[in-house]
Amino acid sequence: MLKVALIGSTGMLGIDVNAALKGSTFLVKNYNSKNLDITEPGSLLEVLKNFKPDYIINCAAFTNVDLAEEEKKKADAVNHLGSQNLAEAALMLDSRIVHLSTDYVFDGTKKTPYLEDDEVNPINEYGLSKLKGENAIKDSGASYIILRTSWLYGKNGKNFVNAILKLADSQKKIEVVSDQTGCPTYTKDVAYAITEIIAKDNAKNEIYHLTNGGSASWYEFALEIIHVFKRTNCEIVPVNTDKFVRPAKRPFYSVLDSSKIKEDYHIELRYWKDALKKYCNDIGYFVR
Repeated sequence: MLKVALIGSTGMLGIDVNAALKGSTFLVKNYNSKNLDITEPGSLLEVLKNFKPDYIINCAAFTNVDLAEEEKKKADAVNHLGSQNLAEAALMLDSRIVHLSTDYVFDGTKKTPYLEDDEVNPINEYGLSKLKGENAIKDSGASYIILRTSWLYGKNGKNFVNAILKLADSQKKIEVVSDQTGCPTYTKDVAYAITEIIAKDNAKNEIYHLTNGGSASWYEFALEIIHVFKRTNCEIVPVNTDKFVRPAKRPFYSVLDSSKIKEDYHIELRYWKDALKKYCNDIGYFVR
């Protein structure tokens, strides 16, 4: 039986990954900030050495994009140095690391979906810290799979879907950015894909893009949310990015092309609107 160390097990994605793994044939051990500090390489290695995992799945991340502009060292410690420490531990323990990364490693100037080998050029501290994490893993000598995903939402954390639902229940009109486009992605779909990847593992060191199908602007995403969750008494108004002044810049276009993982692993996540409907069914559209 393959042993899997799940890092970041109490986060929005980590909880769903844990549930997906528990429904499979893997022996899973959960690690989070209470029982493992990924920024401390010595203690990290000692803890993982006791379990000797075949796989280390890294769902731990500093994900507050705006706060990362102020707390650069903290974001770098988790997203960069923490990833480096996990990769070095993986190398020493002969484990394979599966690491979650982001569309924000790109600058958003491309007009067609980003491929894995397109030029990276993050425009905010969060994206930079995640890119440095990717590079540290690639340079570590460890066996790895890096999965870039985007615009995640799920039952167990703060996310855009729940934010829109809360606003729709208290306001008649919501302004939403219409000039940023990406791939809304359901955490459960990513979680089950990760279990498939491990089960079908081809042992190659690769970066893959993994998102729900299609693309949308935040405005189009919001429209679909109020439609699916029947919050149609609220009007969604499109606005440009410059209407909202935020600490971190966002790429205008960060759609990821997921055809490589389909080719290598026969994994293709459902269309983003279908995933949103599944999320609606999973939590109950009446939730307020």
